[in-house]
Amino acid sequence: MTEPLVSVVIPTYQRRASVQRLLVALARQTLASAEYEVIVPIDGSDDGTREMIERFEAPYRLVGSWQPNRGRAAARNAGIRLAAGRIVVFLDDDMEPRPGFLRAHLDAHPAGSRRAVIGPVPIHVDASSPPLVHFRQAGMDAHLTRLAEQGHRLGFRDMYSGNLSLPRELLNEIGGFDETFTLYGHEDYELALRLVKAGAELGYCPGAMALQHYEKDYAGFARDCMARGRTAVHFARKHPDVASSLQLATYRAGPLGWRTTRAVMLFLTRVMPAFPAWVLAAMQWLERRRPSRLPGLYRRSLDYFFWVGARSALRESALRPPLPVRLGMGLLALAALAMGLRVAGREMRALGRISGPDEITRYEARFQALRQALPPSARAGYVTDRATWTPGDEEGPRLAFKHVVLTQYALLPAIITPETGEGLAVGNFDSLTAADSIALRGFTVVRDFGNGVLPLRRAVE
Repeated sequence: MTEPLVSVVIPTYQRRASVQRLLVALARQTLASAEYEVIVPIDGSDDGTREMIERFEAPYRLVGSWQPNRGRAAARNAGIRLAAGRIVVFLDDDMEPRPGFLRAHLDAHPAGSRRAVIGPVPIHVDASSPPLVHFRQAGMDAHLTRLAEQGHRLGFRDMYSGNLSLPRELLNEIGGFDETFTLYGHEDYELALRLVKAGAELGYCPGAMALQHYEKDYAGFARDCMARGRTAVHFARKHPDVASSLQLATYRAGPLGWRTTRAVMLFLTRVMPAFPAWVLAAMQWLERRRPSRLPGLYRRSLDYFFWVGARSALRESALRPPLPVRLGMGLLALAALAMGLRVAGREMRALGRISGPDEITRYEARFQALRQALPPSARAGYVTDRATWTPGDEEGPRLAFKHVVLTQYALLPAIITPETGEGLAVGNFDSLTAADSIALRGFTVVRDFGNGVLPLRRAVE
């Protein structure tokens, strides 16, 4: 029997009806059935998918394999090991490819090329589609429009594995998908980044279209967002050189009002584990009433769920400090939150009178470069050259404490304490260069970021 040119790999979990629809669509391809095979790695399903594949009468070679549930990356790798085609095409199980789909993917890979190619995945909507599907369709349409723009150069964050093709030899060269990604999200970015580093070209093929039938409800999408937050942290630790381009680096982006609200919500999540369920219930209640602001509420609430996942992953991986230190950090965080709310309220009331940026924004801009350089779990002391206050001066101590809190806010999720120990310290100086400051005695400068921002270490005597 002649070896196929294309191997289609469809990882699946508990979606028998969707897989059957996809297998029927693949039977209508313009590519000759002898030129492709279809492999369905079943990732622990017990919904009858295995039996359906055994009974399905396909004009092409169809292979089903079953393994315990280990995640999408492991399932795709299982499919790669069974593949015989020169080109491997990955499809999510909720896709429905057009008849020319496989021919377009095959033509996008001339002999000897080293390309990873994605095709469009527009989301199907009709009058019966729930509002979440319309919301997802709008986001996907915007992404596909950007991919199709003339001159757009694809980066690893443009890639997705729901409609992806690349040479099997190239896949084996880079080691396939990283199976440490067991939760939803970022295994496709991670693969794409390794492909770029291996010198592969990333491409977009408009003719390789597969219609997406989005079937998750809001609760399922919220769970995916929390999983993406966790896997974003995992990805950033594996590839710290590109961490600044991830959603993890956008915590301080966006309107001040939402950032403050989200900070309060995340604090409530820590002290009340049931809080995410309350947010979920509130959003489901709003979905049934379909207010005009629902798309904006989707964006805000899903952003919150992403950060719930990310913060959870960061806390689990951080070293647990002693109880007194944890209590001190908790009090500092409460003070920072209270001051943030107070400053935010004052700034919003005085919005019409402000001509320049508020103090929080100035601190964020001032410490931006250092924040990107600090590890997320870093803990550092605090050093300043501001003059001490005289007895009876109530404003001096208040301003000094305020500057510590603003520095902490600007450098979150790193922890800044007013004391200095033997390790890292953050220098917050009035002068643009603090090389001669008396406060630097006993410290060595790690790096001068300008604007009076200096990471320091206690000098070894």
